[in-house]
Amino acid sequence: MKLNELLKFCPDKADVTFEIVEETYPTGILVKDIIATFPRAAEYEVTLLDAGVSTHDGKDIPTLCIEVSNLN
Repeated sequence: MKLNELLKFCPDKADVTFEIVEETYPTGILVKDIIATFPRAAEYEVTLLDAGVSTHDGKDIPTLCIEVSNLN
């Protein structure tokens, strides 16, 4: 599945951890900002989609981990 197809199903204000394999480090970002920040990634293949937990100020926050790659 391409990233732009996946993002159609995610709430715009969802906080995710996003990474482009071999291009970027994982970063926390809102779904609505992914394509604006990484426009080249729109057509990349999703290689990982996983639920995770991020910790901020001692609180556990559910997050979605999305990893994409253009190497496929």
